Amino acid sequence: MLVVAVAVILLPIFFISLKKLGFFGSSSTEKLPPGPNALQLLRKVSEFRNKPHIAITTLAKLYGPIMSFHLGTQVVIIASSSSAAKQIFKTHDQNFSGRYLTSVFCKLPTIEHCSLAMSRECNATWKLLRDVTQNVIFSSKSVHSKACTRKAKVAEMVEYIRSKAGETVDLEDLMNSTIYNIISDVLVSRNLVDITREDEGDGKVRAVVREIIDLVSSSVGLSDLFPVLRKLNLPSTKRKAMEIHGKIMYIWEDIVKERRSEKRDRGLVDANSGGDFLDVMIENGFPDDQICNVTMELLAAGMDTSGITSVWLMVELIKNPHILRRVRDEIASAFEGDDRTLIDESILSDSHYFQACIKETLRLHIPGPLLMPRRAIETCKIDDYVIPKDSVILVNAWAISMDPDTWKDATSFNPDRFLESKIDFRGNHFEYIPFGSGRRMCPGFNLALKDIQIVVASLVHYFDWSLPNGMDPTQIDMADKFGTVLKKETPLLLIPSLKKY
Repeated sequence: MLVVAVAVILLPIFFISLKKLGFFGSSSTEKLPPGPNALQLLRKVSEFRNKPHIAITTLAKLYGPIMSFHLGTQVVIIASSSSAAKQIFKTHDQNFSGRYLTSVFCKLPTIEHCSLAMSRECNATWKLLRDVTQNVIFSSKSVHSKACTRKAKVAEMVEYIRSKAGETVDLEDLMNSTIYNIISDVLVSRNLVDITREDEGDGKVRAVVREIIDLVSSSVGLSDLFPVLRKLNLPSTKRKAMEIHGKIMYIWEDIVKERRSEKRDRGLVDANSGGDFLDVMIENGFPDDQICNVTMELLAAGMDTSGITSVWLMVELIKNPHILRRVRDEIASAFEGDDRTLIDESILSDSHYFQACIKETLRLHIPGPLLMPRRAIETCKIDDYVIPKDSVILVNAWAISMDPDTWKDATSFNPDRFLESKIDFRGNHFEYIPFGSGRRMCPGFNLALKDIQIVVASLVHYFDWSLPNGMDPTQIDMADKFGTVLKKETPLLLIPSLKKY
């Protein structure tokens, strides 16, 4: 009987979907942007699974910079050029400011009321969170106030690497752990991990974060292809949502409860009184599960940009020794101190070639190739094409950053292209949007830049680096892997030696 009931529900949906997909001819006078049909998509299913940004770029060459296709009954619109991105992020920014959420995210407790990135609308709660995070974390004043924290965390990393001179180290793990602790200090004034050891507690925290990211990256289900099924409240969807929620609470719940207990003794704070993000969230009356959700979101977002970009920047510097020498010379000429004194990050803002290397890394190895999916709040038009209400809106920022019409020799790592250029990543130049643009732009780009600067500058200034087994640096593995972000597929294993001055 259960099989019959499922068939009765799904068969009509199946035939409606076939009709919408064009198997029985067009059923609508709406002029959607051109794009592949279901059979053409099926032929590329393995490419979409492994390298969706590349698969979409290939299709865009056939169908144009604004393309559409159906996933089940869900309409997907993709912009793959700077001019198309400008329409999404500027001309129609308000209409495309909705966030598309998979059904799993829709089932996460409080996600609608306590999320910056995943709030479906730019509602009052979203605006409150934006204001809080801007005041406490992302403003120039707040970022500057944490310079000593960044310096202290990086000093721990440098001292640990000195103790490992001549040994193979997982530099990716060390950089990520350091950035974990920089971000967690801003959020909750404590380290999440101890970079010097892999004890049970530290290992679990990092493992749980990886599990959450893996669950998020595999969260697309049947009800996302056929949105009408969301009303059925499928048990598998709710189960995965509660699994993600449970892991988030595992990391943060005890920290939040401990802080609430402490605050009963020392009173409330406000955003300008020196309290951290957790203090201010508690004062604004957010309950524990909401605080845990948004704190997890901020940690993961910081790792997606700062951590991954730091890894790719080190890879490119190791692979290009002439560029590495130029960066070292620039930092050394600005730095006054002995080899035991840590670099002051204030000098790095004036290290223009090093800044150009960071920009070029964000172009060539953009952390989020498709950025975060938006949703059309209402039906509108781009050029002569109709963009239906509730369409998923994707911007292929990877294709834009690799456009040969904009970037000469686009596949090469060439920081010089930014030395005389006014292009930056603040969302005003649509040919370069590693942090997105518009009202949904990532607000943490300034903080991310500071983290990347101090971590990578310290690594290249204080150490010489070689690959295991005498491998030629030009042969370093550059393979990437797409998940929620585009990261290096294999760990970055290097051998440090104390730099000879």
